[in-house]
Amino acid sequence: MQEIIDQFNGGDKEAAISAAVHYIDEHPREVDAYRMLAAMLINMKAFDQADELIVKALGLFRDDPELRYNWGLSAYQQGSFKDALARLLPLTGKEITPSLRADAAYMVALSYQELGDDVRAVAFAMTAHDLFPEAIDAAVLTANLLLGQGVNEPVKPILAPLLKTGNAQVLLAYGMAVSATGEDGSQYLDEAKKADPDSYQRARELVHFLSEQEQHDEQ
Repeated sequence: MQEIIDQFNGGDKEAAISAAVHYIDEHPREVDAYRMLAAMLINMKAFDQADELIVKALGLFRDDPELRYNWGLSAYQQGSFKDALARLLPLTGKEITPSLRADAAYMVALSYQELGDDVRAVAFAMTAHDLFPEAIDAAVLTANLLLGQGVNEPVKPILAPLLKTGNAQVLLAYGMAVSATGEDGSQYLDEAKKADPDSYQRARELVHFLSEQEQHDEQ
């Protein structure tokens, strides 16, 4: 199967998907083959085919957690956030392996964020971060959710170990947290701007918008 995965990652995606289908025909009881093909179809945004495959596979491999994760990912990418939650929440229990639990918690956090429930979103983002503190995506999501709620001080210890990566989102969120707590965060903001000017500009526009909204709410 690794050859098929390498073929897909190398850009020959249609041929890889055909090879994966053929592989499943020859090995219908290998759950990894269904996981592989489902991930490929989701990557190609072939959601109907992915969902059909996953539902069939879940009938063969009852409640396989990785298949269920892909099912939740498919729902999220289609904008069906409540369906994503229904599929992913069972994967955030302690009986799930830490790596998959962290991935599921991260996607649950994103789903709650899309539904406007930032309190639950930050709780699951922090779970994902606690499971894998070195994961940039979970750390940045946690930081941004906290900053959006005006909770600034806890952001610094979350992001400080990741500053060495030079990631623009880490630098930007850290700089904003430092500035929000009355210190000089300009060094980190400047580094973020150099690393990714577009992301920096979008974030600054968002901060300006939120600031205006806060002033409007206080009137």
